[in-house]
Order: sequence, then C-alpha cells, then structure tokens
Amino acid sequence: MSSDKVDVRATPGDPGRDTPPVTPQILRQVRGASRDRTPETVMSQVGTTLFDDDREQVAVAEELVTQSLDEILLALIALRDDETHGTGLMEDMATLFDVRPSPGTVYPRLHDLDESDVLARHDLVQTKQYAIDDEPSAAETIEDAMYQHLAVGLFLHAALDAV
Repeated sequence: MSSDKVDVRATPGDPGRDTPPVTPQILRQVRGASRDRTPETVMSQVGTTLFDDDREQVAVAEELVTQSLDEILLALIALRDDETHGTGLMEDMATLFDVRPSPGTVYPRLHDLDESDVLARHDLVQTKQYAIDDEPSAAETIEDAMYQHLAVGLFLHAALDAV
C-alpha cells in the first residue's frame, strides 16, 4: 500500500481537502468486484475508488471502528482464509484502518459472536481461529451496518454544500 493516508476524520471545509464523489455507483463498483479478495485488496479498491488516485490507505476514527467492531470482525473473518485469530484480526485493523483496538475490546466481542452462533471457534494448540458459522446472519449484520454508514455518509456529503 502507498504510505499516503487519506484522513476521513478531517473537518468539512478544510482548505485543500479533496471531497470524494460519493455516489451509489461507488457502492456498486466496490461490491461488484470479485469475491475472492483479501481485506487489503478491498480497502485498496475503496481508497482508489473514492479518491481516484494512488492514495490507498484510509485512516478511520478509532471510535467508528469500535462502534462497528462486530461488523468489521465478521467482514475480516469472511474475507480471510486463515489468520482469523484475535491477534491477526487486530493486525488487520491496524493495517487497514490505522486503528489498534485492545485485546480487552476485541476478544470479548469475538466471544459474544461465538456465543450467538454467528461465529464458530476452532481451538488450536496456542490460539483460537474463528470462522463464519451462520452466513445469512453474518451477511445481514454486515449489510445493515453498511447501509447505515452509507446513509450517514451520503447525508454528510450532501450537507457539505451548506457549509
């Protein structure tokens, strides 16, 4: 990934801030690519689609990641074939979002998702790997969060004209 970061936490109206063209077509373009992708290629596609250049890493506010942690964990696990243990998932979040959630935040959420039968836990010698157990429920959870975030994002984007 490029070392340039796009900070989506910037205040609207900042001089020099490039406002990406946020449209429903972007959603279709990102979702329409092949399903055999890694979290890194998904975020790279998001960054290049939104910002139309080589800025691939998008910094995301830690609060937003924490607020959507269940959905992000489900998405990361769905996109990974391996390294779906807590440490690997935390490394993914650091790489993808420049956010480092604590083990005390991540592991209880993984446990809750396992207890609700959305995830299946596989105990290995020194770690636990996770896999999606209830695909329809995981997909619905991720999709609901995606539409909620998209709706807020489009609302905020529209409000930029009034600022």
